[in-house]
Amino acid sequence: MELTMFEKILQLPLFQGLTQKEIEDVMSHIRLDFVNYQAGDEIVMQDDPCRGLVYIINGEIASEYRDPQGRFTLTEQLSPIGVIEPYNMFGMFQKYSRTYFFKTDGCTLTIDKAIVLKHLMTNNIIKINLLNIICNRYQQTQKLLCEFPDDNIKSKLVKFILSHSSIGKGQKEIHIKMTDIANIIHETRLNVSKTLNTLQQQGHVSLQRNMLFIKNLKDLY
Repeated sequence: MELTMFEKILQLPLFQGLTQKEIEDVMSHIRLDFVNYQAGDEIVMQDDPCRGLVYIINGEIASEYRDPQGRFTLTEQLSPIGVIEPYNMFGMFQKYSRTYFFKTDGCTLTIDKAIVLKHLMTNNIIKINLLNIICNRYQQTQKLLCEFPDDNIKSKLVKFILSHSSIGKGQKEIHIKMTDIANIIHETRLNVSKTLNTLQQQGHVSLQRNMLFIKNLKDLY
């Protein structure tokens, strides 16, 4: 049986630890913006200002990162991520790091930053939940990056992909020239080509002209 919109809101990690009555009290004082999307619609774009919390209520999404120097684009198929880049709502660079779009019809819930600061951050449980969401996402990425040595080409390749991914697993599609991969990870084009061909033979990646498909990044580490 499909959950109602209110039941989905009750399940958001932001409200964990609150009773249903407490959540209803909070919601009675804030504005919730629901937006419906069709497949292919963009939710937020790379470098857009991050002005609030954007939750994925339903639907499947993907993201696309465009290298500022124009060397590559990286597209990811994302499992449900809950909230889009909450860590970029604060700090020095309050912009989205990539574009997010729906693969299917879907719906988002947006809570404006002003409401978060005025109404939600005054509740200690919600404040802790938000800090945990932000810290967990950051720590997961940093842990993976720190675990990878730079002593072989495969590790350098995985580290490069991880550093530009929103999650450290799942499908990745990278439009990039072999020479640009080599320059970015400071290896020769020949050695990069040999490593990628080995990974293709092992069934982990697929290669086409200026295109690298990764079936599941987690299988590479």
